[in-house]
Amino acid sequence: MRYLFPTLSMLLILAAPLQAAELGSLAECTTLVFKEISRTKKWSGKPPIGCPGKVNVEKRAAGVFVTAWVTESGGEGWVMTAFSTAAGYGELVDKKSLARATSDVLARAGRLERCLQSLKSENDPGECRNRATKSYLVGEVTGTEHEQLIWLEDNGRHAVVEYSYGDTSDTPFPPADLFEENGEGGWSLTQ
Repeated sequence: MRYLFPTLSMLLILAAPLQAAELGSLAECTTLVFKEISRTKKWSGKPPIGCPGKVNVEKRAAGVFVTAWVTESGGEGWVMTAFSTAAGYGELVDKKSLARATSDVLARAGRLERCLQSLKSENDPGECRNRATKSYLVGEVTGTEHEQLIWLEDNGRHAVVEYSYGDTSDTPFPPADLFEENGEGGWSLTQ
């Protein structure tokens, strides 16, 4: 009987979907992009060294919007984790403001990580708000896709997590928080 528990727990672990990327590493990637823009006044169009996945940067009216995401594939499907955040132009030109913004981004990512873990383990978003969708696809792309958007509703800095997974044969689209398709190229703050 005492051997039954380890066997059952191993089966549960093996049956679980692929694990998501660490949210902290994606948040750190976004702060590295902010630092690059602050230092050089432009974005190279390439993810900083050490970033675990893809990066998209958009210039907006009030500042810069950065999304970092990782898509992992496995035998039973795929998992995509994305983190999106923003920094104002004033924060990017002042070192002290940039340091405060970086600290804020990382703190918010930590709170969002706790919410994501709570959603995955207990189906409870904790202090966060979330929107979940489940799609059944038939046709050129067949399978099921699940998407969770998670954010803090405290009127603070924009910070959103997208956690998606599915067993569709196609790889997922870029994160839902991306509004423009052309954000992956390099650009300058003076353009």
